[in-house]
Amino acid sequence: MKNNSVFIVAEAGSNWRMGTPERDIKMAKTLIDVASDAGADAIKFQTYRAHSVYVPNAGNSDYLSNAGIKESINKIFEDLSMPYEMIPKLAEHAKIKKIEFMSTPFSVEDAKAIDPYTNYHKIASYEISHLRLIEYIASTGKPTFLSTGGTNKEEIRWALEKFSSNGGGKITLLQTTAKYPAPIDSLNLKAMIDLKNEFNVDVGLSDHSTDPVIGPVTATALGASVIEKHFTLDKKLPGPDHSFALNPDELAEMVKSIRNTEKCLGEGKKIVLNEELELRDYAQRTIQCIKQISKGDIFIEGKNIEVLRSGKQRKGLHPRFLEKIQGKKSTRDVPIGDGIMEEDYEKI
Repeated sequence: MKNNSVFIVAEAGSNWRMGTPERDIKMAKTLIDVASDAGADAIKFQTYRAHSVYVPNAGNSDYLSNAGIKESINKIFEDLSMPYEMIPKLAEHAKIKKIEFMSTPFSVEDAKAIDPYTNYHKIASYEISHLRLIEYIASTGKPTFLSTGGTNKEEIRWALEKFSSNGGGKITLLQTTAKYPAPIDSLNLKAMIDLKNEFNVDVGLSDHSTDPVIGPVTATALGASVIEKHFTLDKKLPGPDHSFALNPDELAEMVKSIRNTEKCLGEGKKIVLNEELELRDYAQRTIQCIKQISKGDIFIEGKNIEVLRSGKQRKGLHPRFLEKIQGKKSTRDVPIGDGIMEEDYEKI
């Protein structure tokens, strides 16, 4: 991740699947193009095999059935399995488009196929208990993002301990609501702060809501270092990940909103900014002359000096010096509007 800016992952998921190898690779490359054009830092797919994810008779998923997808989860995973031979092709295209290539593995075999082509790994929420996968990804030493949807702190702690004990390097916990789509009021973004305090790691957001701005912007303001969100070319395409994903314009809007939020946050220190200097000099109240003062005259608040904005006139001392000036003799002739400076009164 560069310059401490939020690392934005455009999640293509299974949205590359179009039905034939030729159309699949074309769609996947188009998704890479869109993510790069939107300004995302990384494009991420998913790589799995049905036999290494669910038991053979896992049955139907209620949430997918409610979305109109009636096949068994095994059939769905089998249909959406990314051929390993696609990985180097997509990684090469991502390199050309100057965007990081990633893909979430669901087995050690998947991870081994991906590892030569990525600088980052991602562990999905429900792989948080996948001991062998955690061990392997840790052994690569590469920065890793771990989603935490549907998990508790005990499960997260166990996964972090296994990751660390197997040589794992930098890991970032992603606050995730495992609901597709996730209602805005279920994002629980303050949990990022809890995770950061509890486990002393960087945190971020894997956002499954349909809004392109609210979750990512709020997460950025709360200190997210990584934000991940699904996107698609067309929300009406068939498949489980299209309906709640962002379209290309929304993805670009999200990236722009995150970057603008980073600019708004600044450096975290209260200072006078260069942009404020003109009005600071023009409009901040200081001790100014309100009546012609001759050398030797006594400074009297309300008579010949007052705490006013200087405008284009010379700016005087801060009002904290008022008591020191009050009743002292002027050491010079002071024109109306001029600021009273330290050398303008007798030090007796």
